Amino acid sequence: MGCGNSKKASEAQVEETKAAPELTEASAEERALVQLKTIFDSIDVNKDGNVSKAELVAALEKDASIGDLIKDAGLNQEYNAMDQLQTSKDGHVTWEEFLANLKEAAKKEVLETGEVKGIELAADEKALQQLRKLYDELDRNKDGAVSREELAAGMEKDADIGQLVKEAGFNPDYYVLEQLDTNEDGKITWDEFEAHLRKAAKEEVKEQGEVAAVANIEEEEKKMEAEAESNAVVKPTSWCGCA
Repeated sequence: MGCGNSKKASEAQVEETKAAPELTEASAEERALVQLKTIFDSIDVNKDGNVSKAELVAALEKDASIGDLIKDAGLNQEYNAMDQLQTSKDGHVTWEEFLANLKEAAKKEVLETGEVKGIELAADEKALQQLRKLYDELDRNKDGAVSREELAAGMEKDADIGQLVKEAGFNPDYYVLEQLDTNEDGKITWDEFEAHLRKAAKEEVKEQGEVAAVANIEEEEKKMEAEAESNAVVKPTSWCGCA
């Protein structure tokens, strides 16, 4: 990543297009699985690992394309969709039930159009949430902006940030801050960060279920939590209270 005089984003954008790989049965199934899980997680608002009737109704009202997916699976989204999706009849739909009922329809949709119906809004919402988490992680001093130093440190620590910048059409090795800094004030605001990277982040979610750079952050957080729990284990003491 270079630094120097301000350059306009258009001067640094990468002029290259990549042909999308041809989908096979196996790759279509894998893509369908990733996108179905993203849709399921978006419906599961309270994040308890299940979809309730209220959550399903709200999702169908919010995004009609989820109803289209259910219809393509041979179910009637307008008539007790909940009862049709749940095998156990215990009042909620598990991920396993959701997958079993919709997998074949989702795979067919991927082979025909490249994606599962219902993924657009679900992927966009997740991309926005994860971009915000990435931005907050880059903003180490919590002043509401990302400086050149903070951006450089983040990119040096995680190559996936540079990859996201590249997927957004910018050159990760050439004046990155200047490319993202629309108003040329020497820092990247959240609005600038979101405007430039949201589309690329959404494509990452569609392909792999999450923004790669955020997956790394969350993995690091899990390790830190595990270490903290390990260090918090109280050592047994003798009768006198000595370790």
